Amino acid sequence: MESLAQLELCQRLYKLHFQLLLLFQSYCKLIGQIHEVSTMPELLNMSRELNELKKNLKEASVYIAAESLNMDATSYEPTFSSTEFAIQSMLECLKNNELGKAIRQIRQCRKLWPNDIFGSSADDEVQTLLNIYFRHQTLGQTGTYALVGSNQNLTDICTKLMDLNMEIRDMIRRAQNYRVFSTYLPDSSVSGTNL
Repeated sequence: MESLAQLELCQRLYKLHFQLLLLFQSYCKLIGQIHEVSTMPELLNMSRELNELKKNLKEASVYIAAESLNMDATSYEPTFSSTEFAIQSMLECLKNNELGKAIRQIRQCRKLWPNDIFGSSADDEVQTLLNIYFRHQTLGQTGTYALVGSNQNLTDICTKLMDLNMEIRDMIRRAQNYRVFSTYLPDSSVSGTNL
């Protein structure tokens, strides 16, 4: 009875994995269509700019983490009177490549205005800064987009997921065949009969 339950669990896992594979394939198609649309001249693609900014912000974040072990980080942070002033200050820092200062400012803003436009302490600081920057850069414009972090070769990932899906399916088939075969084995305690 326990082996039947395990087999049922494996079948459900296979179905779940297959659904995830279909979802991932749909995601790949969506990314592909966005890349196709990006060739249209009336659209503004900010992907390269935001990917570069993201990389630099992550480096600055690592530097600040190491720096904060040696120094008191509160000495760097100004106090803001409003969220608008804070956003303007962060945008200036981002434009002037003062990325460490922008990260420190968003940390302070999260303390002053928790769960506001600056997010909470659980949210990724870099992603929040990217969102603020993108929103400001595209204010009043239509047809601007950015794909951040989609540089991976999705075809390889999709192929690996499909291979894994086929392996799971084959294991389930073998387990089902083993179950059928083991239920029809003759009982070894029964003595043989002669004709």
